[in-house]
Amino acid sequence: MKKILFAFVGLLFSINALAQKDSLALDENNKYIYYKTADQPGAVADTLYDRALSFLTKAYTKKELRLVKADKGGNALNGAGVFVINKKNFFGGNSEGGELAYSIKIEVRDNKYRYWLTDFVYQPYQRNRYGNSEIVHGKDVALEKASEKLSKADFNACLNQVLASSKQVGDKLKTYMLKASTVEHHDVKKVKRVSTKEW
Repeated sequence: MKKILFAFVGLLFSINALAQKDSLALDENNKYIYYKTADQPGAVADTLYDRALSFLTKAYTKKELRLVKADKGGNALNGAGVFVINKKNFFGGNSEGGELAYSIKIEVRDNKYRYWLTDFVYQPYQRNRYGNSEIVHGKDVALEKASEKLSKADFNACLNQVLASSKQVGDKLKTYMLKASTVEHHDVKKVKRVSTKEW
């Protein structure tokens, strides 16, 4: 019986350790952040930069994720995007509760890159007279202060959805960083040289 109990406790600790690998944290400014680093052996910084640029320009629609700033010299890219946050309704189904705007930064070096999602801002939805969901303007709230505005259950559900959506963005970025860049490079045509000294 003791062996079964110890095995069960060990299983609980291992599940808890796996669950903590991916989580939101607080950065030095007390903002929620989803931060990851990844090794990419054999890849130079220019290649990783082109792949990250391809991710920010082609992986999602402009509303979902867009390029904000590209700094080739600093090997850094900034983007901005939104997640749709669902909430449970009275009948047990899910409905769109709002959008969560975020910013993403990607930095590359030879053989590795890092990225983080932060500056999460919740924008609640309301139903308009046609029954469609639309953003309630002026009711934006930073995720760090959302616990004051949302119920505890809605706030915890929101955090879980932010984590899951951030992980999806990270997984998609990883696939872009592994494949060849789809950024178009224009080849410079070789110009035929003509000597005016000989004719």
